[in-house]
Parts: sequence; C-alpha cells; structure tokens
Amino acid sequence: MYLPPIGTRIEELDTPALVVDAAVLEQNIARMAEWSRRTGCAVRPHAKAHKTPLIARKQLEAGAIGISCAKLGEAEAMVAGGVPSVLITSELTGAAKLSRLIALARHADVLVVVDEAANARELSRAATAAGLRLGVLVEVNVGQDRCGVPPGGPAADLAATVAGLPGLRFAGLQGYEGNLQHVRTVEERQARCLVSMAQLLESRRAVEARGLSVGICTTGGTGTHDIAGEQEGVTEVQPGSYIWMDADYLQVQGLPYQGGLTVLTTVISRQRPGAAIVDAGQKAISQDGHGGPQVKHAGLSYAPMGDEHGKLAGNELPSLGDVVQLVPSHCDTTVNLHDHLHVVRDGRLEAIWRVEGRGKVT
Repeated sequence: MYLPPIGTRIEELDTPALVVDAAVLEQNIARMAEWSRRTGCAVRPHAKAHKTPLIARKQLEAGAIGISCAKLGEAEAMVAGGVPSVLITSELTGAAKLSRLIALARHADVLVVVDEAANARELSRAATAAGLRLGVLVEVNVGQDRCGVPPGGPAADLAATVAGLPGLRFAGLQGYEGNLQHVRTVEERQARCLVSMAQLLESRRAVEARGLSVGICTTGGTGTHDIAGEQEGVTEVQPGSYIWMDADYLQVQGLPYQGGLTVLTTVISRQRPGAAIVDAGQKAISQDGHGGPQVKHAGLSYAPMGDEHGKLAGNELPSLGDVVQLVPSHCDTTVNLHDHLHVVRDGRLEAIWRVEGRGKVT
C-alpha cells in the first residue's frame, strides 16, 4: 500500500484519505481530561471511535483510567498495542468468544458485562477452569432498550448471582443511554439523561442494599458525559467521539469539542452539468448519521453515488483534480473503513497511524 512521505502537503495526499487534525485531537483530549479533574469523575474513553492503540495511549497519558471497547476484537487490538486495561462493553457468549476472552485476560486487566445469569455462569465456568478471576459489571437498561437487565431489583438479583459465582468478581454496574447522545438541545438532553441516571442510581442503591459494593458505576457518552458524570454515584463515563467529533455531533448543542476528522477526496469527473464527481463513495465515508457527510466548503453538498463515487452539488463547483474535505456524519463507522489515519499539523503530514482495530467486528 502506498503511504505518502512525512511532510506532504494535505492537498497533495492521495485520495480518498482519512485525515486527522493533530492540534484538534490534542486539544479535545486535554479538554476532556480537564473536565475529569475538575469534576472528579473518571474517564474510560471508548476506542470504537478511533480503533487505534496509539490514540488510546495518549488518552491514558492524559489521565484516563482505562479504555472501553465495543468488541472483543477491539480489546485484543488495544492490548496488543500496549493498553493495559480494557472494559468490553458488549456481552460475550459462546465457546469461541470465551476462549479468546480468557487468553486476553492472562495479559491485561479485562472487565466484562453481563445481563443474564446464564451468561454469568458461562463466564464463571471458563474463568474457573483457567484459574482466573474476571471482573464483571451488570449491565442495566436505562432507556436504550438494547441490552441490559431492568433497573432496580432485577439488577440487584443479577449482581448477587455474579458475586456468588466462582471465578467472578462483581465490579459494579454499566448503564449506557446511547439513545440520548445526539439529542440536539441541552435542555432536552439533560432532562432525558437525568431520567436514565435515576434508573442507574436506583440500581446502585438496590445492589448496595444486598450488601454488595459498587466499585464502578459507568455510563455516558460524548453527548451526555457532562450530565451523567456529575451525578453523585456515577464513578466514570465512556465518551468516544469527543476526540474529533463528526458532522452529527457538531450539531449537538453545548459540547465544547472541535471537529478534527475529515475524508479527503478528489474531483475525478465534471461531465454532468451541476455536479462534480469525487472518488469517495460508500467504501470511504459512512453514509449513516443525520444528514450524511458534510462538505467543508460553503455552498456545496455531498451525496453518495455508489461504492467508489460521490457527487458534489451547489454553487461554484470545484474543478477536475481539485481536492475537497468531507466531514463524516458518523466517525466510528468511517474510521472502520480505513487502514490508516493521516495525521496533519499546519497543513502538512506529520504521521501515519495504522487503525489496528479496523474490521474487528467479532
């Protein structure tokens, strides 16, 4: 694979290219770290936004207490890249997954989540057979209606089950209000987040009433971390996209983080009136999210035109060979399309980082 030399000007990069503004990345990481120090709420950033161990290590150096991973494959990539502590935020079940989990747990501090007693017993058997003790969080459904045991008594029942199983250590609770991350207004987002936090903290009280200690109470993403993380009883948050945001998150009011991720694309055809065809299609930039990718050029819009092509429309269309920057509507899924991040500072290539977690969907 062709990789451009360090020092290449951004407009001379081969396209499509995933580009990171180094200064924005550093500023966003520092800003989240400052919030954590000010509030006393720990940050366990989510690697699904970057899938890159080098960035995870920068977050840890800034004060993060560990890294969250959506998938076991992401966690394996993080640990192989030097990350010592990972929380896998999705349930793991089945012999293949548990075999890999046990292997990973021999080399790093690994936390997992459960929302069913049967899964807890499965984890217990695997850990006991390996002579390990796994830290386990009970996942609580706080409104997303995806995974998670109902709040309150059911969460406490499952916590008691986990605490009583050999090979497991009940570590606390997870409750993710992912359905609220992109609520646009501060007022609505706060009101709805407080409802979710009430359910999570009700669960914490129910667990503690059983005589169990809740060492970890983890929740929140980029959109709600500042609301959830300031609730008494919440110990940590799991923001991911804050490091560079995306076109969707940049429309969410009240967030202090800047946009620093773009897909660079080149105009390859001007054969149709009112349209400029570029070389970034569905294989280069995610098409999900509210409104799709945005063009960093006033008066232009982008629409997908298949796997390898996109169309720019608007006034003053760029010419053949011109390079344009697109802001992804969803950073997580766009990063997963690329092998490398092209890190740019002051308009020139400073580094190329491999996206080690790309395609780690198992």
